[in-house]
Amino acid sequence: MVRFSRVAAHAVPLTVGALLLTTGVSAAQPSTVDAAAARTEAGISALQSIKKSLSPAERKQSSQLVVEKRLRADRSLAAKLPEYRSGVGVSATGTVSVDIAAHGTAVANAVTAAGGAVRSVSPDGAVRADLPLSALDAIAARADVAEVKPAAQATTWSEPGNRDARKAVAAQADAATQVSEGDKAHGADTARATYGVSGSGVKVCVLSDGVDSLAKSQAAGELPAVDVLSGQKGSGDEGTAMLEIIHDLAPNATLGFATAFTSEASFAANIRALRSTGNCRIIVDDVSYFDESPFQDTQVAQAVNDVTAAGALYFSSAGNSGNATDGTSGYYEGDFRASSSKISGVTGTPHDFDPSSTTQNFDALSAGSLGRPVTLFWSDPWGRSANDYDLFILNSSGSVVASSENAQSGSQNPYEIASVPTSGSGYKVAVVKYSGADRFIALNVIRGRFVASGSLKAFSTNGVTNGHSAAVNAFSVAAAPAAGAFTRPLETGDPANPAGPYPGLYSASSKWERFSSDGKRRLFYNADGSAITPGNVSSTGGTVRNKPDITAADGVATSVTGFQPFFGTSAAAPHAAAIAALLLSGKPTATPAQIRSALLSSAIDLGTPGFDTVTGTGVIMAGPALAALGVAAK
Repeated sequence: MVRFSRVAAHAVPLTVGALLLTTGVSAAQPSTVDAAAARTEAGISALQSIKKSLSPAERKQSSQLVVEKRLRADRSLAAKLPEYRSGVGVSATGTVSVDIAAHGTAVANAVTAAGGAVRSVSPDGAVRADLPLSALDAIAARADVAEVKPAAQATTWSEPGNRDARKAVAAQADAATQVSEGDKAHGADTARATYGVSGSGVKVCVLSDGVDSLAKSQAAGELPAVDVLSGQKGSGDEGTAMLEIIHDLAPNATLGFATAFTSEASFAANIRALRSTGNCRIIVDDVSYFDESPFQDTQVAQAVNDVTAAGALYFSSAGNSGNATDGTSGYYEGDFRASSSKISGVTGTPHDFDPSSTTQNFDALSAGSLGRPVTLFWSDPWGRSANDYDLFILNSSGSVVASSENAQSGSQNPYEIASVPTSGSGYKVAVVKYSGADRFIALNVIRGRFVASGSLKAFSTNGVTNGHSAAVNAFSVAAAPAAGAFTRPLETGDPANPAGPYPGLYSASSKWERFSSDGKRRLFYNADGSAITPGNVSSTGGTVRNKPDITAADGVATSVTGFQPFFGTSAAAPHAAAIAALLLSGKPTATPAQIRSALLSSAIDLGTPGFDTVTGTGVIMAGPALAALGVAAK
């Protein structure tokens, strides 16, 4: 662990004693600290030398692609970064999977001509392809190409179930049709009988990874016909499990599906297609792309805005990245605070995480953060960032093991991403303002955690729910257990979860899941990039959305292998969508605003009275929501 030391270019470095103030290393180890500082300086300096020498074509490429290419071509550079890994996957034939932001239709042909394979082309011209590493510069240099980056990563928000529970549910699945415990917990079973509702006349459509076992579920009587968008079946089975939940609660609803995993641009296109050509009145997803901005509605959120403006109801998983209330968060946001120290010979100023008098230029990562992506955003408009921030991950000996140092000069995104190595320990993350103005920053180790380490304190905040789940008219859905809570520790050393099973979500003894992502969500820009509060993009500016909105059930039975039981906000979102289908079948003329009012006004509080950052307004209940909507009992 090392400390960035603030010195002039030719000044004498800080003493070892001063250096130790923020390293977490004992003062009895000066040689260790000096060696760590030297490794950090050498590593960051080597990476910055690349950044300072970018060609015009390389300035359009992500830093990971450039570094991977340079390391392969320059052995002396590789020697300066012996433990560094770019995170770029290069195939045996020398290709990398990339997303190309392009204008027009000619780029796909150019990729093929360069020896690449086009995987998809979105309506806006974006191309996902497997491209030879050697062809990156030629493709990026084209006038009709704006950016080339590693293919955007996405995740669904399910959690591996408890082993004993999986065995029990799997045994049941062999014997009988499965019904989600959420049907009873949300009172949907009694609401169907009391109000005569079943989802009839309402089409509910799912976006997830895939529906590989769709035919199997249909043959077993678990699902009816499902309208899958042409060519959009995807791969995986989380979509099948979500469809089963919806069918359990709203058995007469018409069902539809499209994958969200082809690419981020394709995800946005499929959202619009489900509404425009699929005629879906309710859409639900459980997918998040890592580069969705927390501070502005970007392409997927804009698609959600379009379909909700057209009258659709949209439900989305809040995420499984933990929350500050339970101490499970790997998220930090706040105004950039310039450190009083920096690394000698390195350009830029590190962020000081410690608001007290002690400088701390790192946030330490837990052992459970191995292999996790780490993202950094700051409060510049998407596609127009003129302030340059960088992200570094260091190991316990001070070596830079991963980084993201894209150049922001006015036309790039305010975004960096790197991944924690999959083995080792003692990792920590640093944010460096390379150049420009101070901004509000958001640092997220996705499904990981910040921890205290040595003298380093752990700094985390609430607010991890972001992206399209936080779209203004979307329902961001948190998770609470319908039966037994998720008892497996999220990380080694976690305290035990309260014992279950619970009698249902309506019980005062129930609790939200510890992994459920929290809000609130602060935004600084409108979808078009215009500032919400011009001149103020700090913690006192922008606007705040109360997200997540509601809570629904997880930990429920499905017949789908791997989702027995189905935990996560991925399971919660389809429960909420199914309840909305019951409301619309009871009152087909209800407006989206009326449905929202009925769901929120009748929700059962789980936290503090009123809205709270983990569960929103609380658990939605089918019967009370129907009554609030004015549907008469039969």
